[in-house]
Amino acid sequence: MKILPPQGGFSVLQPKGILCVFMLSVLLLSACRKTSIETERNGLVASDNQTALISAAAVDPTSGWTQTSYTYNIQSPWNLSQASRYSYSGGEHRFWIYPGDACQFEGCTTGPRCELRMNNNYTSGKHQFEGDVYIVSGSAGTDIMQVFGGATNATAIMLKIHSTGSGTIKRYDNETLMTNAYNKWIHVNVQHDADNGKIYVYLDGTLKGTYADRGNATHYFKCGVYNISGSKSETRWKNVKYWKNGPVGQ
Repeated sequence: MKILPPQGGFSVLQPKGILCVFMLSVLLLSACRKTSIETERNGLVASDNQTALISAAAVDPTSGWTQTSYTYNIQSPWNLSQASRYSYSGGEHRFWIYPGDACQFEGCTTGPRCELRMNNNYTSGKHQFEGDVYIVSGSAGTDIMQVFGGATNATAIMLKIHSTGSGTIKRYDNETLMTNAYNKWIHVNVQHDADNGKIYVYLDGTLKGTYADRGNATHYFKCGVYNISGSKSETRWKNVKYWKNGPVGQ
């Protein structure tokens, strides 16, 4: 039986032709689906590799350490109520100072201060400070964390916030440890090997530097705000922990 061409000059495909077109369509769809799946798989592999690289770059500085309980006191301007420069709520310590504020006791000559002073005095062994800090923009010329005690200086190390680079954390006024530090939570670990006179600073799980501790002395940890060059300095700290006797500089 013949199949007559319709009006308009178009030809109707023979049954064999229809079957060929159908099979070709199935093959094309299958190829497209396979390509899509392979692309998706490749994307997942790339994502997994990226995650692995990120994990390799960051470490847990507390691995192998023993968490140790501690007590603390708040050092704030002696001539003001503590609540006017410090608050604690929901596990978060908030510290702030202004130019002209006093230090922690009458007659002292150091700069404005509101800090958590950890009562963990030590002269030897391995000790580690851990915490999360949020540095409010505008804070400048302010020490946000310190290991107190040194033979040649009053402190073994200070982490100081500067106004440049959208908030730059430095070791004192020297080495840059992080830029763009304002208005976000930053994980801080500071390890002190007092037996060998070394301090290791980690920010967000990355080792930023190793420094000499400036000599044997009685040491302890502090965090908050101390000194100021702007109009107001403020930090917020949470998850503050004390660790002892683990591997350093991992």
